[in-house]
Amino acid sequence: MAAYGDVFGSILLLSFGMFTLLSGAFTAYFGAGKSRKIGLGLSILGMLALILFAGFTWGGIQALRALGVSWDSKVVMEGVVAVVAATVGAFLALGLFLVSIMRA
Repeated sequence: MAAYGDVFGSILLLSFGMFTLLSGAFTAYFGAGKSRKIGLGLSILGMLALILFAGFTWGGIQALRALGVSWDSKVVMEGVVAVVAATVGAFLALGLFLVSIMRA
């Protein structure tokens, strides 16, 4: 059985990377001047976090493999599926709530 810290760390790093990358791309595209530079920096930070996530999960980074730092990819994917399922459930509940409020 995997340690809870592995699941927590992997999902934390994955969500941080994805949302930092997306918010950075949004800021870089719609921002102006200094905001575009900040958005580009956020996008780069998000990409680095996702590369680190992939390295921890699938062992693609040789330095991490040499240190013995890795997460069980099966456990990580189970955690990702659980987060996706929770997100879909939350959006369905929110949609039902909005439809019921609009109909009232």
